[in-house]
Amino acid sequence: MKQKYRFSIVLALICFWGCLSSSSLFAQPTDETPKSVNLSLHLRPAFHAQFNGTPLEFERGEFKFDHIIVDLGGDVTSKLSYRYLQRLNKVSPVFIKENLPSSIDYAYLKYSFNGLFSMTAGKQALSIGGFEYNKYPVDVYDYSGISNLVTCYLTGIQIAFTPTQNQEFSFQIVNNRMGTWREAVGIPQTALQLEPPVLPLYYSLGWNSSYLDNSLQLRYAANITSPAKGKTLIMVSGGQMWQSGPFTIYIDAFYQHSEIDFLGGIRSLTARPQNVVENVNYFSLLGEANYRFLPQWNILLKCFYNNFSTYESSGSLDKGICLTSWNYQAGVEFYPMKDDNLHLFLTATFKNYLEPAVTQVATPDNSFRVSAGFIYRIPVLSL
Repeated sequence: MKQKYRFSIVLALICFWGCLSSSSLFAQPTDETPKSVNLSLHLRPAFHAQFNGTPLEFERGEFKFDHIIVDLGGDVTSKLSYRYLQRLNKVSPVFIKENLPSSIDYAYLKYSFNGLFSMTAGKQALSIGGFEYNKYPVDVYDYSGISNLVTCYLTGIQIAFTPTQNQEFSFQIVNNRMGTWREAVGIPQTALQLEPPVLPLYYSLGWNSSYLDNSLQLRYAANITSPAKGKTLIMVSGGQMWQSGPFTIYIDAFYQHSEIDFLGGIRSLTARPQNVVENVNYFSLLGEANYRFLPQWNILLKCFYNNFSTYESSGSLDKGICLTSWNYQAGVEFYPMKDDNLHLFLTATFKNYLEPAVTQVATPDNSFRVSAGFIYRIPVLSL
């Protein structure tokens, strides 16, 4: 029933676009007539061999669909566009705040007022800097710490200002959670006397730019929100990408300072993960390099570092580092077709967790995973 429900949503959207395209409401002059509709299906099945522990021991091997994504988008007029993206293999309840499941990443309309300003309204990606976070989901084999923990897709509005082709500035206001407040922060202990915020919203500033014929690209963002009444969360992030011939390399950094553990990464390591944790810092640093040494072959190397800590004692937690990890990934990709819609991959990923300074948290097991599969973008419809 759930699968039928998801496909019915996609079909309804296609029909809705058809109705709009034939409606007199949009039957304006030639430059306002409908321009395009694109529907694609993105698949990433793979076989994963998982090893855990110290020393590493083989735990399991299994075939798994990492992603099945339906992506629908296009132009209604020369100024109005839309996008709908849903992960069909992600089962989630309808969250009470947004009345949407988390399997829907995008559901928005975008209107361009002129060549300088545009507005996006609906469910969209939280404005975060860096390049890993902003890549298409099927192309990221493993996310770094903050990218993996943050609620990425939320409902709201964004205003973008594009003074030149290579510069974009944005201001965004979206919800800071999809579900209930207690689902987001945990259960407050009686002594804390925490209350939900009056305006549970993210306020974000973004700056994207490119230089040297797009060889150098920058993506930066800053976010602020209130995870609880009288409490503040601040996050800054940024990334730099350099492309030259067959080489592509980017370096991203993420930092979050919060009076409440809103990401839940430290809370999940405690003996009572359902309880609120205060006074936390999160830091992630990562780099990825790709070398397309032949037209059909690519090598990738990726490394990321995570450091999660409490900057003051919080309940039963002492002040100090709660998690430190180093993650290493290497892979090879083969593109058998003239376009890049299909490629086969083989990756190896090692995650190493160091002993934390705070003794009241658990340390995850070291892990090693070998994955082999393919990524296929199927262009279902393009008009």
